Amino acid sequence: MSAVFVTAIGTDCGKTHVSAAVLRELVAQGRLALALKPLMSGYSPEALGDSDAGRLLAAMSREVSQAAVNEICWRRFPDWLAPNVAARRANIELDYFELLTFVSSWLQGLDGPGLIEGAGGVMSPLTDTHTNLDLAKDLRLPVLLLASNYLGAVSHTLTALEVLARRDLEVKAVVVTETLPNAGPSEPFLEELTRWTKLPLLGAKFARTQEDDRIVAAELVRRLFH
Repeated sequence: MSAVFVTAIGTDCGKTHVSAAVLRELVAQGRLALALKPLMSGYSPEALGDSDAGRLLAAMSREVSQAAVNEICWRRFPDWLAPNVAARRANIELDYFELLTFVSSWLQGLDGPGLIEGAGGVMSPLTDTHTNLDLAKDLRLPVLLLASNYLGAVSHTLTALEVLARRDLEVKAVVVTETLPNAGPSEPFLEELTRWTKLPLLGAKFARTQEDDRIVAAELVRRLFH
């Protein structure tokens, strides 16, 4: 079993886009590609293909259906809110240990490279008691951290790396995307990060061209699942 927990320094840093690119690259290499999106906000059954889970299923070359979404997503909510807040609005109680069991069971049956995509940033709450950080720690998984170049992103990235290190979680790489509307080019940010960390750093113009996706995804596959 070889799995990686995908998280970010905040929201909309491209977790699903990067995860899907990695999955497509695995498929292109003839390797098994599996992913899990345990919690999902902003979900509409009428737009399965546009949902995070739907995009991951398509990248795995799987049919995008409600049944398939149910397999890889434990709970989903229509509101674009943190899962615990969306759950409260829907009068649903999210039990962290049920979530942990759902993901752990999937991992036990994993036969090949796997990605688990969190919801929001490293310290974003998943339930009213636990965060993405807690889930990654309890699963004992290495982390792929996504960032984006905006004012304050250096502090947010270093803070995320600090809390991950305090939990003894291995960070496989930091990927800087340009998916946010206010994001600047990745290169200056990457140069700044080299002053503060020796971790592998990758810049990605994700959502620009498929060729950009493929180049970075191939490098990520090498680093994550060598």
